[in-house]
Amino acid sequence: MKRLSVRIESAPKTTMPMNRTRLNRIQARTVGTVMGRLTFCRIARLALVFVWATLGLFAGEAPSKKAIEKALPQPRWNDVEKTATDGTQFCTFESKVIGQTVSYLLYLPPDYEAQPERRYPVVYWLHGLGGSQRTGADFFVPHLDAAIREKVAPPMIAVMVNGMVSSFYNDAPDGKMPVESVIIKDLVPHIDRTYRTIARREGRAVQGYSMGGWGAAHLGFKYPDLFGVVCIDAGALLQADAIRTHREGIIERMFGNDMENFTANHPATLIRKNADAVRGRTFIRIGCGNKDNLLKANEDYHRLLDSLNIEHEFEAVPGIGHAARDYYKALGSKGFAFYAKAFGRLAP
Repeated sequence: MKRLSVRIESAPKTTMPMNRTRLNRIQARTVGTVMGRLTFCRIARLALVFVWATLGLFAGEAPSKKAIEKALPQPRWNDVEKTATDGTQFCTFESKVIGQTVSYLLYLPPDYEAQPERRYPVVYWLHGLGGSQRTGADFFVPHLDAAIREKVAPPMIAVMVNGMVSSFYNDAPDGKMPVESVIIKDLVPHIDRTYRTIARREGRAVQGYSMGGWGAAHLGFKYPDLFGVVCIDAGALLQADAIRTHREGIIERMFGNDMENFTANHPATLIRKNADAVRGRTFIRIGCGNKDNLLKANEDYHRLLDSLNIEHEFEAVPGIGHAARDYYKALGSKGFAFYAKAFGRLAP
């Protein structure tokens, strides 16, 4: 928010000096206007804080369903904001699944143009509840780029996916929001056709924060022949009752209030179902702040993988709550060293 700068000038010189009482009144009115505007700015800031607190996943006391639905941004397949954060590009593709244009943001590694014969692995980054593809450009890409430039991580392409605000990267049963199908059937093939990718499971990663962490586990373990790397950051790996308590509309909209549908698509169900297709074939990392209210859910998932004898990394990041910016800042470049192991053996 811009600072309000006001200059109160003395009264202009005239042949008759201005009455002191009148001048005092003018100055008082001016100062009153300024203070009113400053008060408005403070109120606006408080309002913004309230909105972001409302959008914070499962933080504090649950607002009403109507307040939640009103607070969330309007989902759009094609983002109306066409600009892109430095280091990324605004891109679109035509989805056959929905018959519409869908947007995403793209990051290309520093040597992409200089190495025209080289092919690159791809990480699909999934945003959290209430976020957008731009969240990844702001919080994820800068640290990925630094890790690549510092040679901590190998060069890779990053695709910031449009998760339609609150989809949990599932297909809504009413057919109105088939986000999973758009990603799997349209976006991934589009990226492989359009850019110089390593177009096999070993060259594809899916990573996400919060709701996106659920999405990474959901897609990565439901389609183990498509993704060879899964990275879950502060995943919202919760049961239906916990989600319904704080985000009631999601269970209704994305799972049709059908507990069989919810359970079938839960990351815990999918990893049990496809354990043999994942074990020894997929690189997996789970991370979460040690002050995050989702820590227990991530620790439970970590223990589930242990019980299934599925090798993976787990890290509780010290001093971090549920905040994507703080989480990726705390990880820094070292948070991407995992990809040196996951993609290190791929021929460019």
